[in-house]
Amino acid sequence: MPRLSVQEIDQALKGLRNWRFENGELVKEFKFADFDSSIRFLNMVQPVADSLDHHPDLCVYYNRVIVHLTTHDEGGVTDLDLKLAQKLDELEKMVH
Repeated sequence: MPRLSVQEIDQALKGLRNWRFENGELVKEFKFADFDSSIRFLNMVQPVADSLDHHPDLCVYYNRVIVHLTTHDEGGVTDLDLKLAQKLDELEKMVH
């Protein structure tokens, strides 16, 4: 899957909620009510990531989960990252 250009990424970001392109990655901070909600979100991410065979970098800070998406094999953001970002946005709705 080829790496996307900055222009392609900028265009795709218009269709995503609160994602940004930073240091060659898609990044989003998800905010939840509490730690339990953050962990519930993480547990929902795992099967989705496995189904795509694409695994994000995740950082948990009590009620926040910061997600970094990039396709390491391609050295940047690909359509697979955009697809996973969309799915994570859908999961976020299920936790709130």
